Amino acid sequence: MQDVVEDQKSAPAADTARAGEPAPAAPAQPEAAPAAAAKSAAASPVRRAASALVVLVHVLVLLVVSVGLFAPGIDTLPVTDRDEARFIQASRQMLESGNWLDIRFQDDARYKKPIGIYWLQALSAEATGQGADAPIWAFRLPSIVGVTLAVLFAYGAGVALFGATAGFFGALLVAATVLAGVEARLAKTDGMLLATIVAAQWALASLWMDPARRARFGRNALFWTALGAGILIKGPVPLFVIGLTLFTLVAFDRWSLSVVRGLKPLFGLLWLALLVLPWFATIAYISGGQFFADALGDDFAAKIAAAQESHGAPPGTYLLASFGTFWPASGFIPLGIAWAIATRREPATRFLIAWALPAWAVLELVPTKLPHYVLPMLPALALMVGGALVADALGAGSRWRRASLAWIALGGIVLAVGLNGAFLWLEGRADPIGLAGAVVAGAAAILAWQLARRGFLRLGVMAAVLASGCVVALAWVHLLPAAKNLWLSDRIAETVIKLPECANKISSGYREPSLVVRLGTETRLVPVEQAAAAFTEGSCAIAAIDSTQDDAFRSGLAARGVTAVPAAEVTGRNIDGMELRTIRIYTRSEEAAGDGSSTGVAADQPAPGVGPAPDAAPAP
Repeated sequence: MQDVVEDQKSAPAADTARAGEPAPAAPAQPEAAPAAAAKSAAASPVRRAASALVVLVHVLVLLVVSVGLFAPGIDTLPVTDRDEARFIQASRQMLESGNWLDIRFQDDARYKKPIGIYWLQALSAEATGQGADAPIWAFRLPSIVGVTLAVLFAYGAGVALFGATAGFFGALLVAATVLAGVEARLAKTDGMLLATIVAAQWALASLWMDPARRARFGRNALFWTALGAGILIKGPVPLFVIGLTLFTLVAFDRWSLSVVRGLKPLFGLLWLALLVLPWFATIAYISGGQFFADALGDDFAAKIAAAQESHGAPPGTYLLASFGTFWPASGFIPLGIAWAIATRREPATRFLIAWALPAWAVLELVPTKLPHYVLPMLPALALMVGGALVADALGAGSRWRRASLAWIALGGIVLAVGLNGAFLWLEGRADPIGLAGAVVAGAAAILAWQLARRGFLRLGVMAAVLASGCVVALAWVHLLPAAKNLWLSDRIAETVIKLPECANKISSGYREPSLVVRLGTETRLVPVEQAAAAFTEGSCAIAAIDSTQDDAFRSGLAARGVTAVPAAEVTGRNIDGMELRTIRIYTRSEEAAGDGSSTGVAADQPAPGVGPAPDAAPAP
């Protein structure tokens, strides 16, 4: 990427000119008053070339901060439902079957997303030497790498637009946000998707800030390769974000196509086709075209046309939700937006507006809403804060500015208290360590607010990162893993592990994909009418039956001459839906019961953390 770096060292005079035009010579002016000079400096910051040493230090600090914020909890957080569990299981089956072209969840095709993230997760698991038996953190590793790369690419874009200092503080805020931390820990598409989009935007920012709009091999290679990787990870989504950015830049440039020509679209599209067409052609043949019907029709287009999967919400939802999902950056972002509006004629600011505004506006109008859909716009907003910081335009002069900065403290306190409140509701008890962590996190958030309010804005940003780290430790390291009632699949698996080994595992009434991840690919999630028949197959069986299906299951067994006695009973909630569920676990072993009747663990010897089954007479 030497081409991109070289462009970022261009003369400051070119930075303040309109993109694509030489900077006009400034006419002689009388000496400005101090207030006017300060206002001008705040409105139009000059990008300064950074030394290689400064860039290296910034990159190393951002790496350390990102790993420190994203890695905690990756190995202790149980598998979450439902998307993460489906991605992990499909990647695991890729390793089990040796089929690296098709995507399956058990026997069903999983054609909602392209192959990219499954390849990365499977390769990560394979690199551990354990293959399909790799621990869950191995499947999450690509997400951590993706969000960390996104932080570094955001820094690169910030250097191209405003200089190293603005890029550094903007990237710090990207790393510190709640939503970035969530996506870094979940084995899904969005962490790595963010990396590809921000990489392409970095290349595009470098081209936009180049007055000559030169076609440079390095940045064009980055742009088209990142775009291709993004398509392999999440289909048309990167085209949506980057395409809207490019269209808006062309409009800002009075419909000049110089920025498009600088990307060498003919050669770029050929390279893009070489990257993505082989797999898409292969899956079209394997699936008989079903992949495109599912991915583009049932998944992508359906979410645009109507609310899907109970995730509908009105316009404005993302704006309101961002105060929480983008915390602590959300305390600074309104000030950055105000500065961007004031400097909207500057090329660098225009680029960030083109990146953030069109895509966000469209997503607000789309009926289906999920918090992570607006994640690709976060770096643009954070870099607005970085630009405003360097321009000394983040001061808390007016009432609304003071209120915005106060959200740094209030948001941190709300998160810390809310996490403990959720734990109390789930577990029926308060956690002393969690309460102490809430005090520390709240104090760090208040410190960040006070520093920013008093004008120590750079220290305020750093303290906000510290506060985010405290919330990370509170949530991901301690409270979430300790909330045992939240992880019902784990409680079931911990009980099943204590039973005699049996490959014939059945679940009815509880169909969460995390149970398949925990118990194995062969686990059958079946309706209750099939569960009784499956339970009688083979020499042994283990069944996990939802209490609402229990009578029907036992009746089905009785019709087959089999009497079942519960081995244990597990109660808990699942993170998707939060419904309180009771699961009864049954076993059958022909060795222990030659007449075919079931045998089980004694009801007064349940697994730790699992209550004994209530007394029940055998089914007639």
